[in-house]
Amino acid sequence: MQQPRQWTLDELGADATAAAAAFRCQRLDEPLGLYTGFFDAFCPVFRSLVAQLPTLRRDESALPDLMTTDDARTAFRYLGAPPISEDDLKTLAESRLTPGKLRDDPEEARRVRDTVLHIIDPHRFPWIREDRAPSERELDIAIVASAALVAAQKVQTRRRGDAKKQQESRVKTLLTEKGFTEVARRDIKLLDDAPAPGEFCPESKLGDTKADVVVCLRDRRVMAIECKVSNSEVNSFKRVNHEAAGKAQVWLHAFGAAGVVPAAVLGGVFKPANLHTAQSSGLALYWQHRLADLSHFLGTAD
Repeated sequence: MQQPRQWTLDELGADATAAAAAFRCQRLDEPLGLYTGFFDAFCPVFRSLVAQLPTLRRDESALPDLMTTDDARTAFRYLGAPPISEDDLKTLAESRLTPGKLRDDPEEARRVRDTVLHIIDPHRFPWIREDRAPSERELDIAIVASAALVAAQKVQTRRRGDAKKQQESRVKTLLTEKGFTEVARRDIKLLDDAPAPGEFCPESKLGDTKADVVVCLRDRRVMAIECKVSNSEVNSFKRVNHEAAGKAQVWLHAFGAAGVVPAAVLGGVFKPANLHTAQSSGLALYWQHRLADLSHFLGTAD
Protein backbone atom coordinates (compact mmCIF):
# COMPACT_ATOMS: atom_id res chain seq x y z
CA MET A 1 0.00 0.00 0.00
CA GLN A 2 1.16 3.51 -0.79
CA GLN A 3 2.37 5.34 2.33
CA PRO A 4 2.28 9.13 2.86
CA ARG A 5 5.53 10.87 2.07
CA GLN A 6 7.90 11.58 4.94
CA TRP A 7 9.34 15.09 4.81
CA THR A 8 12.92 15.97 5.74
CA LEU A 9 13.59 18.60 8.37
CA ASP A 10 14.82 20.98 5.65
CA GLU A 11 11.65 20.46 3.62
CA LEU A 12 9.51 21.07 6.69
CA GLY A 13 11.51 24.23 7.40
CA ALA A 14 10.95 25.60 3.89
CA ASP A 15 7.22 24.91 4.05
CA ALA A 16 6.95 26.36 7.56
CA THR A 17 8.51 29.57 6.24
CA ALA A 18 6.03 29.71 3.35
CA ALA A 19 3.08 28.99 5.63
CA ALA A 20 4.13 31.70 8.10
CA ALA A 21 4.45 34.23 5.27
CA ALA A 22 0.96 33.38 4.03
CA PHE A 23 -0.37 33.72 7.58
CA ARG A 24 1.19 37.17 7.99
CA CYS A 25 -0.27 38.37 4.70
CA GLN A 26 -3.72 37.15 5.68
CA ARG A 27 -3.63 38.85 9.08
CA LEU A 28 -2.28 42.14 7.70
CA ASP A 29 -4.90 42.20 4.97
CA GLU A 30 -7.73 41.33 7.34
CA PRO A 31 -10.34 44.08 7.08
CA LEU A 32 -10.77 46.49 9.95
CA GLY A 33 -14.49 46.24 9.29
CA LEU A 34 -14.84 43.05 11.33
CA TYR A 35 -13.53 44.73 14.48
CA THR A 36 -15.46 47.93 13.77
CA GLY A 37 -18.68 45.98 13.30
CA PHE A 38 -18.40 44.36 16.72
CA PHE A 39 -17.35 47.65 18.32
CA ASP A 40 -20.31 49.55 16.85
CA ALA A 41 -22.72 46.81 17.89
CA PHE A 42 -21.63 46.80 21.54
CA CYS A 43 -21.32 50.55 22.17
CA PRO A 44 -25.11 51.05 22.55
CA VAL A 45 -25.39 47.82 24.56
CA PHE A 46 -22.88 49.09 27.10
CA ARG A 47 -24.40 52.57 27.11
CA SER A 48 -27.76 51.09 28.08
CA LEU A 49 -26.26 48.69 30.62
CA VAL A 50 -24.08 51.27 32.35
CA ALA A 51 -27.01 53.66 32.65
CA GLN A 52 -28.91 51.00 34.59
CA LEU A 53 -26.11 50.02 36.98
CA PRO A 54 -27.21 52.40 39.78
CA THR A 55 -30.67 50.79 39.75
CA LEU A 56 -29.15 47.30 39.65
CA ARG A 57 -27.01 48.03 42.71
CA ARG A 58 -30.12 48.85 44.70
CA ASP A 59 -32.45 46.22 43.31
CA GLU A 60 -31.43 42.84 41.85
CA SER A 61 -34.89 42.46 40.29
CA ALA A 62 -33.67 44.75 37.49
CA LEU A 63 -31.19 42.07 36.37
CA PRO A 64 -33.47 39.83 34.25
CA ASP A 65 -34.39 42.72 31.97
CA LEU A 66 -30.66 43.36 31.41
CA MET A 67 -30.02 39.76 30.35
CA THR A 68 -32.59 39.27 27.59
CA THR A 69 -30.18 39.05 24.62
CA ASP A 70 -26.86 37.33 23.98
CA ASP A 71 -25.12 40.68 23.50
CA ALA A 72 -26.53 42.02 26.76
CA ARG A 73 -25.37 38.94 28.68
CA THR A 74 -21.92 39.27 27.12
CA ALA A 75 -21.72 42.95 28.03
CA PHE A 76 -22.73 42.20 31.61
CA ARG A 77 -19.89 39.67 31.96
CA TYR A 78 -17.44 42.18 30.47
CA LEU A 79 -18.02 44.62 33.32
CA GLY A 80 -15.51 42.58 35.30
CA ALA A 81 -11.76 43.02 35.62
CA PRO A 82 -10.93 40.85 33.85
CA PRO A 83 -14.16 39.89 32.07
CA ILE A 84 -15.65 36.71 33.50
CA SER A 85 -16.54 33.76 31.29
CA GLU A 86 -20.10 32.52 31.13
CA ASP A 87 -19.12 29.18 32.66
CA ASP A 88 -17.25 30.87 35.52
CA LEU A 89 -20.19 33.16 36.24
CA LYS A 90 -22.58 30.21 36.29
CA THR A 91 -20.31 28.37 38.72
CA LEU A 92 -19.52 31.29 41.03
CA ALA A 93 -23.12 32.52 41.19
CA GLU A 94 -24.66 29.04 41.10
CA SER A 95 -26.95 30.16 38.31
CA ARG A 96 -28.05 29.13 34.81
CA LEU A 97 -28.20 32.83 33.86
CA THR A 98 -31.56 32.49 32.09
CA PRO A 99 -33.82 35.57 32.37
CA GLY A 100 -36.80 33.45 33.40
CA LYS A 101 -34.94 31.76 36.23
CA LEU A 102 -33.46 35.06 37.40
CA ARG A 103 -36.93 36.58 37.41
CA ASP A 104 -38.44 33.69 39.37
CA ASP A 105 -35.62 33.43 41.89
CA PRO A 106 -34.58 36.79 43.42
CA GLU A 107 -31.86 35.10 45.47
CA GLU A 108 -30.24 33.72 42.32
CA ALA A 109 -30.45 37.14 40.66
CA ARG A 110 -28.80 38.66 43.71
CA ARG A 111 -25.91 36.17 43.55
CA VAL A 112 -25.31 36.92 39.87
CA ARG A 113 -25.41 40.67 40.44
CA ASP A 114 -23.13 40.51 43.47
CA THR A 115 -20.61 38.33 41.68
CA VAL A 116 -20.17 40.79 38.82
CA LEU A 117 -20.25 43.89 41.00
CA HIS A 118 -17.61 42.30 43.25
CA ILE A 119 -15.17 42.11 40.32
CA ILE A 120 -16.30 45.22 38.42
CA ASP A 121 -13.39 47.01 36.79
CA PRO A 122 -12.38 49.95 39.05
CA HIS A 123 -10.49 51.63 36.20
CA ARG A 124 -13.39 51.65 33.74
CA PHE A 125 -16.09 52.19 36.35
CA PRO A 126 -14.48 54.11 39.26
CA TRP A 127 -17.75 55.76 40.25
CA ILE A 128 -19.42 52.44 41.11
CA ARG A 129 -17.18 51.66 44.06
CA GLU A 130 -16.95 55.34 44.99
CA ASP A 131 -20.77 55.43 45.07
CA ARG A 132 -21.19 58.59 43.05
CA ALA A 133 -22.50 59.71 39.68
CA PRO A 134 -20.09 59.45 36.73
CA SER A 135 -19.02 62.39 34.60
CA GLU A 136 -19.85 62.36 30.89
CA ARG A 137 -16.16 61.80 30.13
CA GLU A 138 -16.03 58.80 32.47
CA LEU A 139 -19.11 57.35 30.82
CA ASP A 140 -17.67 57.76 27.34
CA ILE A 141 -14.33 56.23 28.35
CA ALA A 142 -16.03 53.25 30.01
CA ILE A 143 -18.27 52.57 27.04
CA VAL A 144 -15.47 52.84 24.47
CA ALA A 145 -13.08 50.69 26.54
CA SER A 146 -15.71 48.03 27.19
CA ALA A 147 -16.86 47.83 23.57
CA ALA A 148 -13.22 47.58 22.48
CA LEU A 149 -12.62 44.68 24.89
CA VAL A 150 -15.56 42.72 23.50
CA ALA A 151 -14.73 43.56 19.89
CA ALA A 152 -11.13 42.39 20.27
CA GLN A 153 -12.21 39.09 21.81
CA LYS A 154 -14.92 38.55 19.20
CA VAL A 155 -12.39 39.06 16.40
CA GLN A 156 -9.99 36.57 18.01
CA THR A 157 -12.76 33.99 18.36
CA ARG A 158 -13.97 34.57 14.81
CA ARG A 159 -10.42 34.26 13.48
CA ARG A 160 -9.91 30.88 15.11
CA GLY A 161 -13.25 29.54 14.00
CA ASP A 162 -13.09 30.93 10.47
CA ALA A 163 -9.52 29.72 9.87
CA LYS A 164 -10.42 26.17 10.84
CA LYS A 165 -13.67 26.22 8.85
CA GLN A 166 -11.88 27.55 5.77
CA GLN A 167 -9.23 24.86 6.05
CA GLU A 168 -11.83 22.11 6.44
CA SER A 169 -13.74 23.53 3.48
CA ARG A 170 -10.64 23.42 1.28
CA VAL A 171 -9.98 19.81 2.27
CA LYS A 172 -13.56 18.82 1.50
CA THR A 173 -13.43 20.64 -1.84
CA LEU A 174 -10.26 18.76 -2.75
CA LEU A 175 -11.86 15.44 -1.81
CA THR A 176 -14.89 16.22 -3.95
CA GLU A 177 -12.67 17.17 -6.88
CA LYS A 178 -10.90 13.83 -6.49
CA GLY A 179 -14.23 12.04 -6.88
CA PHE A 180 -14.97 11.37 -3.21
CA THR A 181 -18.57 11.74 -2.01
CA GLU A 182 -19.51 13.39 1.28
CA VAL A 183 -21.80 11.34 3.53
CA ALA A 184 -23.29 11.89 6.97
CA ARG A 185 -21.14 12.07 10.10
CA ARG A 186 -21.22 9.00 12.30
CA ASP A 187 -19.58 7.23 15.23
CA ILE A 188 -16.94 4.83 13.95
CA LYS A 189 -16.29 2.24 16.62
CA LEU A 190 -15.00 -0.31 14.13
CA LEU A 191 -13.50 0.33 10.68
CA ASP A 192 -16.58 -1.36 9.21
CA ASP A 193 -18.57 1.64 10.51
CA ALA A 194 -16.51 4.06 8.38
CA PRO A 195 -17.74 5.51 5.08
CA ALA A 196 -17.44 3.23 2.05
CA PRO A 197 -14.34 3.47 -0.18
CA GLY A 198 -14.48 6.74 -2.10
CA GLU A 199 -16.58 8.47 0.58
CA PHE A 200 -15.80 10.90 3.42
CA CYS A 201 -17.68 12.37 6.34
CA PRO A 202 -17.29 15.56 8.39
CA GLU A 203 -16.19 15.60 12.03
CA SER A 204 -16.87 12.16 13.43
CA LYS A 205 -15.77 10.04 16.35
CA LEU A 206 -13.19 7.49 15.24
CA GLY A 207 -12.65 5.04 18.04
CA ASP A 208 -12.38 7.06 21.23
CA THR A 209 -11.59 10.48 19.74
CA LYS A 210 -12.84 12.76 16.98
CA ALA A 211 -11.31 13.53 13.60
CA ASP A 212 -12.19 16.66 11.62
CA VAL A 213 -12.63 14.71 8.37
CA VAL A 214 -12.76 10.91 7.95
CA VAL A 215 -12.00 9.55 4.48
CA CYS A 216 -12.21 5.97 3.29
CA LEU A 217 -9.47 5.64 0.70
CA ARG A 218 -10.12 3.49 -2.33
CA ASP A 219 -7.71 0.89 -0.92
CA ARG A 220 -10.14 0.66 2.05
CA ARG A 221 -7.84 2.29 4.60
CA VAL A 222 -9.40 5.05 6.71
CA MET A 223 -7.64 8.41 6.57
CA ALA A 224 -8.33 10.54 9.66
CA ILE A 225 -7.56 14.19 8.91
CA GLU A 226 -7.07 16.87 11.53
CA CYS A 227 -7.19 20.52 10.37
CA LYS A 228 -4.74 22.64 12.37
CA VAL A 229 -4.15 26.39 12.25
CA SER A 230 -1.51 27.92 14.54
CA ASN A 231 -0.51 31.53 15.18
CA SER A 232 2.83 30.78 16.89
CA GLU A 233 5.50 28.11 17.22
CA VAL A 234 4.55 27.62 20.87
CA ASN A 235 0.90 27.17 19.94
CA SER A 236 1.89 24.76 17.17
CA PHE A 237 3.25 22.25 19.69
CA LYS A 238 -0.16 22.01 21.31
CA ARG A 239 -1.98 21.83 17.96
CA VAL A 240 0.24 19.22 16.32
CA ASN A 241 2.34 17.31 18.85
CA HIS A 242 -0.19 17.19 21.66
CA GLU A 243 -3.51 17.11 19.82
CA ALA A 244 -2.98 15.67 16.31
CA ALA A 245 -0.02 13.38 17.04
CA GLY A 246 -1.68 12.26 20.25
CA LYS A 247 -4.78 11.24 18.34
CA ALA A 248 -2.63 9.53 15.71
CA GLN A 249 -1.14 7.28 18.37
CA VAL A 250 -4.59 6.41 19.71
CA TRP A 251 -5.88 5.53 16.22
CA LEU A 252 -2.81 3.52 15.27
CA HIS A 253 -3.03 1.57 18.51
CA ALA A 254 -6.74 0.88 18.02
CA PHE A 255 -6.82 0.10 14.29
CA GLY A 256 -3.23 -0.54 13.22
CA ALA A 257 -1.12 1.05 10.50
CA ALA A 258 -2.75 -1.19 7.89
CA GLY A 259 -6.18 0.15 8.76
CA VAL A 260 -5.79 3.86 9.45
CA VAL A 261 -3.74 6.75 8.05
CA PRO A 262 -3.61 9.65 10.57
CA ALA A 263 -2.95 13.00 8.88
CA ALA A 264 -2.92 16.73 9.61
CA VAL A 265 -3.38 19.67 7.27
CA LEU A 266 -1.39 22.65 8.51
CA GLY A 267 -1.78 26.39 8.11
CA GLY A 268 -0.04 29.24 9.94
CA VAL A 269 3.07 29.24 12.11
CA PHE A 270 4.82 25.99 13.05
CA LYS A 271 8.21 24.93 14.42
CA PRO A 272 9.83 22.50 11.94
CA ALA A 273 11.46 20.42 14.69
CA ASN A 274 8.07 19.85 16.33
CA LEU A 275 6.61 18.78 12.99
CA HIS A 276 9.48 16.36 12.40
CA THR A 277 8.80 14.77 15.79
CA ALA A 278 5.07 14.52 15.11
CA GLN A 279 5.73 12.93 11.72
CA SER A 280 7.97 10.29 13.29
CA SER A 281 5.07 9.27 15.55
CA GLY A 282 2.98 8.24 12.54
CA LEU A 283 1.24 11.50 11.61
CA ALA A 284 1.22 12.35 7.89
CA LEU A 285 1.67 16.09 7.25
CA TYR A 286 0.19 18.22 4.48
CA TRP A 287 0.22 21.98 4.02
CA GLN A 288 -2.78 24.16 3.36
CA HIS A 289 -0.75 26.22 0.87
CA ARG A 290 0.16 23.07 -1.09
CA LEU A 291 -2.74 20.65 -1.00
CA ALA A 292 -1.48 19.11 -4.24
CA ASP A 293 0.56 16.77 -2.01
CA LEU A 294 -2.61 15.46 -0.38
CA SER A 295 -4.25 15.23 -3.80
CA HIS A 296 -1.35 13.12 -5.07
CA PHE A 297 -1.57 10.71 -2.13
CA LEU A 298 -5.33 10.31 -2.58
CA GLY A 299 -4.74 9.40 -6.20
CA THR A 300 -2.13 6.75 -5.39
CA ALA A 301 -3.97 5.11 -2.47
CA ASP A 302 -6.07 2.77 -4.59
